[in-house]
Parts: sequence; C-alpha cells; structure tokens
Amino acid sequence: MPLVIEQRFPLGRFHATRRNQSPFEDQYGEWPPSPWRLIRALASRWFQYVRETGDSNEKKRNMLFTQLTRSSPAFILPPLTRRGPVLRQYQPTEVAWTDANKKATAYKKPKTTLIEDHCHILAPDAQILWYWPAVELPAELMLLLDSLLQRILYFGRAESYCIMRRLDTLPENAKPNCILLAKDAGNMSPVLVSHPEGQLNLESLLSSTDNLSGHPIPPGTAWYYAKLPEQPPLIRPAVAATGQQRGYNCIQFTIGSHVNPPIIRWVKLTERFRGRVLKCLCHAMTGDQRSHYGTLTAEQRSKISLISGKDAYGKPTEGHHHAYFLLWPDENNHPTRLVVWRRKPFTAEEVMALLEASILPISWENTAPEWSVRLVPLPSETPPPFGLVEEARIWQSATPFVPPTARHRFRNNGRLRNTESPERIATKLIQSSGKSMPSRVTKIKGDDSTTWMNLHETRERRQQRRETRTPLVRPGFHLKIEFENPVTGPLIIGDSSHFGLGLFVPEMESNPDRSGAIPKTIIDKE
Repeated sequence: MPLVIEQRFPLGRFHATRRNQSPFEDQYGEWPPSPWRLIRALASRWFQYVRETGDSNEKKRNMLFTQLTRSSPAFILPPLTRRGPVLRQYQPTEVAWTDANKKATAYKKPKTTLIEDHCHILAPDAQILWYWPAVELPAELMLLLDSLLQRILYFGRAESYCIMRRLDTLPENAKPNCILLAKDAGNMSPVLVSHPEGQLNLESLLSSTDNLSGHPIPPGTAWYYAKLPEQPPLIRPAVAATGQQRGYNCIQFTIGSHVNPPIIRWVKLTERFRGRVLKCLCHAMTGDQRSHYGTLTAEQRSKISLISGKDAYGKPTEGHHHAYFLLWPDENNHPTRLVVWRRKPFTAEEVMALLEASILPISWENTAPEWSVRLVPLPSETPPPFGLVEEARIWQSATPFVPPTARHRFRNNGRLRNTESPERIATKLIQSSGKSMPSRVTKIKGDDSTTWMNLHETRERRQQRRETRTPLVRPGFHLKIEFENPVTGPLIIGDSSHFGLGLFVPEMESNPDRSGAIPKTIIDKE
C-alpha cells in the first residue's frame, strides 16, 4: 500500500528559506516543501515523543526514517499558489551604548538588523499531498509516524502553522503534478533531499543546525529539482467585465480609519490612490510588475489618459475629461467616501485597477505611516452622493477652493490685483468650464479667513519642493456661488480640482447632512 501524507497551512502561508541561503539571496523561498525538512521535523518531534511516552526505541525510529528516504516523494500541489509579498522588519540584536565614547552622554538600546521574510500563499483549506508509491510501512511504523505527524505544529519558520496527517489512499482523481529529478532541466525549483542512492546519515539528521553550519548542505543530502505545475490563468470577476456595458462612470469606496485625515491632507490621499491605480493599469498592460508610467509607450499612455490626465507624450490633456478623485465630506468635515467620477464610463480594465488599488491601506502622513485609511468598494448600484450631479441655483464649498498657482495674483508692489481676487478667479473658471456666468460669488461669512491646503504635486512641483525643502501649500477659500438659473453639477474648479479641492455642493438647510440633504432651492419651490 503506498504512503500518502496530507499537509495543510491553515493560515494560508508557508514560510521557509532554502538551505545555506539568506532571505535576501533566496527571494523565492522553498517550494515545494523539502523532503529533508520533513525528515528533520519528524526527527525533532521524535524527541518530544520520547519525553511524553517513554518509548525510546531508536531501532524503530531509524527504520522509519530509512524507509522514508529510500525514494523521493512525488507531490500533488494545489493549483493556486503564489509567491507572497516580502515582509521586512527590524529585529533587535545586542544591547549597546548609543555612543561608545567614555565621556559622552549615552544610554543603552538594542541594535537592530533588517530581516526579510518570504512566503508562498495558498488557500487555508488547500492540501499538499506527499506520495510515495513504493513505500510500504508495517503497522508499528505507521503508528509511530502518525504520532510524530500529530506533534508537528509548524513547518519551516515558526509562523508557518501546519497540520499533517497520514491518509490511507489518495483522494479520488488526485494525480501527482510535481516530481523530483536529479538533474535540472531548466526553470526548475531546487529542493533538498536525503540522497536516495546512499545510506541515511543519522548523525547529520539528528544534529543541531549550528553543528551543520560548516557544510554547504548537510552530509548525506543532495539537491533535486522540481518542475512546478503551471498556474491556471486568473479570470477577472464578472462585475468588472460588465462595468463598461452598464455605463459606470462613478466608482465609490467607503472609508474606514482610526485617525481621520485633516482636510489639508486629503489631496495626499487621493493622489496616492490614483498613483496605485496607474501602477495597476501599467502592470495589466505590460504584464511586468516592475513597469510604471515612465516605461510605457506613447500608445499605452494614450490608453490611460482619462485616468492620468496626460496625453501620449506626457503633457496635460486639454479640458477636464479625465477622472476626478474626490473625498466626500460630512457636516463635520470628516471624509465619508472616496468617489471616482468621470463623464465617460470606465472600461473593465479601469474598474479592475480601481478595485485592485483599494486592497491595501493608504497612508496620508509621511511621518506616521500607521495613520492610514482602508477603502471598501461600495456596490455598483449605490447612487452617487447627493450634490455631485444634481441641479441647483446656489452652490457652496464642500472643500476649499484654491486659485491656480500659475496666475499672477499680486502686483510688483505686493498688492492684490483687483481682477485676481478668489471671487473673480472662481467666476472666470466657471465660465471657462462651459457653465453660465454666476450672478454672485461671495466668501462664506463666519468661515475661517484662510485654510492652507496641500496641493497635488506634479513632477515640476516635486522637484521644486526638493530644492527649496518647502511643502507646496496655498490658501484655500470657502465660497458661495449663485446663478440666475439652476446649473447641473458637478461643480469642481481650481487648483488640484481632480484630487478633491474646489468641490461645490448645493446649498443645504441648517445642520445639513451632506450625504442626503435637499438643496434649499428645491425646498423653496415645493
């Protein structure tokens, strides 16, 4: 009867580095699990077995290990496994003085070293099957093997929680999809095994890891090579494929955070989210995880111009046809949702990129990366927040309006130009956007005099900030805009408008709820 061992990783991760490799050198880790690692794990659990049962029959132990190393196992690996993201962390080493000079004021603190942790990701319920077709164990060795497998709680690194057991037969329709060969046929994964052609080296097997540090590989072992099964192609979810057909031009995410970002930092959050969306689109078009916007061809840049806001040659597009990334505030100026809106419906690839970009948290503060927000996609049927595309005659600022920085607002003597006041600039921008001329634009009474806002950093602005070491901030104003006749939203103007600044909503009643309030003009009509 063949021998079959089932292995599961309930946490969905297998952490292990190949023999004589540092995590920085071995970026792919060990896959499939090494037969030598299995024998070492069983040997380690045997000492625990002896302490708990008192059965110290070394002859029976040696017979079991010899039987398991006479031939290399075949594997039945789960079809969907991926190399996981690299986890980097600093771990403490020795405790030393911060300043070694005798006369210096110092204190003791642990030194740290950077550690990389690589893992393979698989489904928590996925099973790895070890299969020895020619190994037949007598009943007493099977009982010993079952006891040792029951005591294995991790495999590889200690965080690789593991469950192992022996099966009587292979599951129905299960066939080995990975075998070990003595020679590398190209593009194969090296796996450490106990040399099948030699006698099991018990001294090497039972030695501690430190005693084997002088050898490239433990005595009595050899590198074999595994041809991994091909990964099935990933299928996009049906909702992404139908996004363009249904005409979605508003994709929304609800926001969750322990610390709400202040309104002056909202642009940082929206521009970082748009940057992730562009990375996802670049990866989807090129198939290379290292690709970015600068590596795209002119044709590829043209395809994503309605997200990037740049044409095929990297220059800003004319008009405002590309997507807006808006943080929608409540009555307390806390962000409630992130809205991505565009007049032209999003394509299936763009919807997929938006969803993929929302998986990881987004930090809004450089000095405190733990201050971040989570984005949860809302159902596609969720209507846009009230005030985005409604019709109204009176509009007021939901986010501060910042005049474009390229305008010369001041004379040479330092005085403000009469035609460059925030009210006049807002009027000109509304006219240039194609809407009717406002009848009146005023600052909202009782509002703070000035709100200094962080702006979206273009390449030129980023270079200027590095040279001057000064963040790009400009004054923002809260305005009230009145029209003779109702106009249809969205009404978004000013600097960094595509990242959430200069957003106007219909004027609300007192104590409004901006998520569902009714414009005052509509109430008056009723």
